[in-house]
Amino acid sequence: MTVAPPAPAEPSAPSPASGPTLATRRIVGLETEFGLTWAGGTLSPEEAARELFADIVAWGRSSNVFLANAARLYLDVGSHPEYATAECDTLTGLIAQDVAGVRILAQMALTTEQRLGAGGVPGALHLFKNNLDAHGHSYGCHENYLVRRSTDIPTLHRALIPFLVARQVLVGAGHVLVSPRGARYVYSQRADHMADAVSSATTRSRPMINTRDEAHADGALYRRLHVIVGDSAICQATTLLKVGSTDLVLRLIEAGAPLPAMPLASPVHAIRTISHAMGGGGSVPLEDGREVEGVDIVEAYLEAVEAWLADDGAGHPTDAGVLDLWRRTVRALRSGDSTGVEREVDWAIKKRLIERYQARSGASLLDPRVARLELAYHDIGPSGLVSRLEETGTMVTVVSEDEVTGAIVDPPRTTRAALRGRFIEAARAAGVDYAVDWVHLKVGEPRPGSVSLWDPFAAEDERVDALIAGLGGGRA
Repeated sequence: MTVAPPAPAEPSAPSPASGPTLATRRIVGLETEFGLTWAGGTLSPEEAARELFADIVAWGRSSNVFLANAARLYLDVGSHPEYATAECDTLTGLIAQDVAGVRILAQMALTTEQRLGAGGVPGALHLFKNNLDAHGHSYGCHENYLVRRSTDIPTLHRALIPFLVARQVLVGAGHVLVSPRGARYVYSQRADHMADAVSSATTRSRPMINTRDEAHADGALYRRLHVIVGDSAICQATTLLKVGSTDLVLRLIEAGAPLPAMPLASPVHAIRTISHAMGGGGSVPLEDGREVEGVDIVEAYLEAVEAWLADDGAGHPTDAGVLDLWRRTVRALRSGDSTGVEREVDWAIKKRLIERYQARSGASLLDPRVARLELAYHDIGPSGLVSRLEETGTMVTVVSEDEVTGAIVDPPRTTRAALRGRFIEAARAAGVDYAVDWVHLKVGEPRPGSVSLWDPFAAEDERVDALIAGLGGGRA
């Protein structure tokens, strides 16, 4: 099996003249890169990453595969395991898929440890859902939002950038920033590594929005907005707020509703200043000479969204929860008291853990034990803190354990992912060679054929049924 994009062997089905209204249904997805280290042994990160993917390569003949839950799992540049969720059209579905990826990788790490240990290579493989390694290199959590091709992209970027710059005060992961001047707690791990507001590059000049035009859908109808500025979220509620608030702002922009007039004089300067302004202050200049703080920006966008929803009346089932947490986080920022969100917002959860540890131990922020505590917050394995925090109610969850367990093996049922997942399951059951990517499904035997799925909203397709029926052993 390979995942190279196959050339279509038949014309793709025509896309509908107009798809679902994105104000009520949008395709979203997350791509998360994980940090990796092998502790207690002699394996380099590159060697440990190869061992982590050994079983994947054994059945997939590649370290870049699509799974039966329709997600993509691969080894990215720099020996970073990466998991890209399948296409989701609900926030809860996205969160379940995201957590499923964490569970899949955690199990891979445990299996790798056991296999290597049995072979006389002791050690522990740690995977971290964070954004910085020990050498200061940054890796990301990328967000994907489907938008209409007809959307005026320069206008969208100009309207969205101030929100993305300030959004870290809502959903930053929190970070102990160490510099020659000492150590301080800041909102974001990612902010100091942004080099541009908008660019087609991803590494040479790391932007907040990547403009490479890969729709993974009918390019005449859609674009994929690729946001790469955000921190990786640990708490499920933080993911809810991160993606939910951004989707609401996009819906506001797409509706042509009144927007806050807050064009930043320098987004790159502003994102660093706001990140470092934990506890208040940190004003940044706008193009018109006014000075604002991060909380001013996110509150202005919140008020604009609330006013639009009150007039429009249309909403998603999760909007109320997103808006409630957004409001409460703004109140926490205004008051300086984060106790009202310290079970739901990553930077506040981590801040509380560190402060309580400092109170018990007398450790400063420069103490190596604090660095280990921060790293444990992002460790997705048994030595990490997430499961204990969730079990004790110190960190809230949004989706049930049953939803996560289901998302590990099953794709979202209401998007194109359902077709991809069903095809993969059938092809593997039939033992045939096949190829898939985000759009294409291809089989070489016993009856060669391929299908191109340009509509990401379509969860049913007779062409896929026919392709599966021809596998001889798969189920239609």
